[in-house]
Amino acid sequence: MKDLGPLNYFLGLEVSSFTDEYYLTQAKYTSNLISRDSITKADDGESISDVTLYGQLVGSLIYLTNTHPNIYYAVHVVSQFMVAPRSPHYAVVIRILQYLKGTIFDD
Repeated sequence: MKDLGPLNYFLGLEVSSFTDEYYLTQAKYTSNLISRDSITKADDGESISDVTLYGQLVGSLIYLTNTHPNIYYAVHVVSQFMVAPRSPHYAVVIRILQYLKGTIFDD
C-alpha cells in the first residue's frame, strides 16, 4: 500500500480537513446533477415516458441526503412512486432540484 496523500474527493463527497475536524459537501455532485440535459418539465397528470430517468434522479437525490438531511422527507415521499411515477411526482423532483440549486453553496 502507498500513501495517496490527504483525502479531497471520494465517491462524490468533497472533503475539507481543518485542524481537528472534517467538512463534507457534495456541491460538485449537486451541480452535475442539476446540469443534466435530460431534465425537463412534465405534462400535468400524465404518466412519465422515461421511468428510468425518474429512478436515476430519485436515486441521486437519495445519495444527496448524506449531506442534505433537509431534503430527506421530500425524497422519501417521491421514492415511493418509483414503479409508476406520474408527472406531479416528477414535478416534485424538479422542485427539489430547484431548491438544491438555490442552496448549492450553503452547506
